[in-house]
Amino acid sequence: MELRHLRYFTAVADTLHFGRAAKRVHVSQPTLSQQIRQLEEELGSPLFERARSGVRLTQAGELFRTYASRALEDVDAGRMAVGELRGLTTGVLRVGYPPSMRGVVMPALAAVLRKHPRLALSAEEAVVRRLERRLADGKLDVGLGYAPARSPDLDAEAIFDSRLALVVARGHALAGAETVGARHLANESFALLSRGLRVRTRVDAYFDALRLAPHIALESNAVATVLAIVRAGLAVTVLPELRLADAERLVVKRLSPAPRSELAALLWRKGAPRTPAAELFADEVRARSKERS
Repeated sequence: MELRHLRYFTAVADTLHFGRAAKRVHVSQPTLSQQIRQLEEELGSPLFERARSGVRLTQAGELFRTYASRALEDVDAGRMAVGELRGLTTGVLRVGYPPSMRGVVMPALAAVLRKHPRLALSAEEAVVRRLERRLADGKLDVGLGYAPARSPDLDAEAIFDSRLALVVARGHALAGAETVGARHLANESFALLSRGLRVRTRVDAYFDALRLAPHIALESNAVATVLAIVRAGLAVTVLPELRLADAERLVVKRLSPAPRSELAALLWRKGAPRTPAAELFADEVRARSKERS
C-alpha cells in the first residue's frame, strides 16, 4: 500500500464518481480503477459498490476512509513540519563547547536566536573529551573543540588558530607592555583553569618549556571565575587569545616566546546529516572566527 492508493481512494470516496476522482488526482479513469482494485485486493475487501445508480462506499470503505484520511493528514502535517524545520521556524539546536570558547559560542548563538527566535537552543559547556563523546552518541548537533578530533567518529573543521596569551587587568603593570616574556611572569600570581582541562595542559606545557614554576593563587574550572580574579587585579591568567566571553576591563598581551598554538575546530558526527540550525550556527562561528583571526 502506497500513499497514492490512499489519495486515489479518498478522491473516489469524496466524489463517489470515478471520472471526477480521476480528474482530481490527474490520472486516467482506467488507471484509477486499477489502483483501487489493487487496494481492495490488499485489504481483502471491496471498498465501493459499483452500480448503474452510482458508486457507494461499502461498510469496509466507510471504516477505511477514517484511517486513510487520518494517515494523509498526518503525512501532510509531517511535510509541513519538515518544511518549518528546514526554514528554521521550529526545531532544536544542541551545541557543546569547552569553557575557553564561550567567547565564540555566545555571540554566534545570540545571532542565531535573533534571526530565528522560535528555535529552542541547548548550550552545553564541558571538557572537550566529554563533548566529543556526547557528539559521537548523537546527543549534540555540533560541537567546538580542536583539530584533529580524538574520536574516530568525528570530523573536525578547523576554524581558527587558538593561541595562548596573557590576560591582565587594565591597570596592571604589564598592561602597557609590547610583549611579555618569562622574566615578566616570574613574580606574578596566576589564576588558572583547573588541571585536567585541555587549556590548562597547554599552559603547563608552556611554563615547563620556559622552566618557570608559577605561583598559582587560584584554580577553577570556570573561565568566569578566573577572569573575575584577574579583573580585580589579584592575579593574571593565560587563556586562548581573543576568545574571551567578557573582556571588559581586561587587556590581552602576546607572550614571547610564542606558545605552541592549536587549531580550534567545529566538530561534526561522521556521516550524520547536519540540521539547518546547526549549519546556521556553524556559519556564524566561521564568520566571527574570520573577523577575529
